[in-house]
Amino acid sequence: MTTFDRARASAKRGVARGRERIDFIRAQRRRTELLRELGEAYYAEHSGTATHEAAAGKLAALDAHMEELRRLSGRPGQTRRARDIMHPGTECVGENDSIATAAQKMRDLGVGSLPICGTDDRLHGMITDRDIAVRCIAEGGNPREVTARDLAQERLFWVEASADVSEVLRVMENHQVKRLPVIENRRLVGIISESDLARNLDDHRLAEFVERVYATS
Repeated sequence: MTTFDRARASAKRGVARGRERIDFIRAQRRRTELLRELGEAYYAEHSGTATHEAAAGKLAALDAHMEELRRLSGRPGQTRRARDIMHPGTECVGENDSIATAAQKMRDLGVGSLPICGTDDRLHGMITDRDIAVRCIAEGGNPREVTARDLAQERLFWVEASADVSEVLRVMENHQVKRLPVIENRRLVGIISESDLARNLDDHRLAEFVERVYATS
């Protein structure tokens, strides 16, 4: 797949996710309206100005809408896992690839960090644009000679694909990381980024995440 194809596919995914987010927000607003209508119907029933059937109809409409809301949010009454919110098939930089290659890949993908993978498809580390700037360029290193393995961060944070979303947030917030690799059977299967969280968290929880991850030490 060429860089153009990847960019086009990424743009299509972004549009689709944006539409999903808009649909979800509209569904949340509709839920608020139905709750208000249900309250009015129950009040009217108890005050003798409406029948029980009218209130029951509002309740049935709310139940049906809640099913639709759960479908849009992707949370069908069960705990969500890392595998449910990650984007799979994440791009890696090879451990023997040069820093120049890593930088070009970050530019093409529009990201500030990449997982480092070996020939065994296992996670060997992470590298960030800051690593390249501070630990290579600023130190006078040649970005075409220094490899990703040379700059692999000593401390690596990741989660199992089966980890629930609360565990994902705990790791990202505690260690202030914005991209978290997802591992299954000791192999890299995906990555969770801020955009993935934005699609899967409510606005309040997302604001908490941003505040904690971007907090200065």
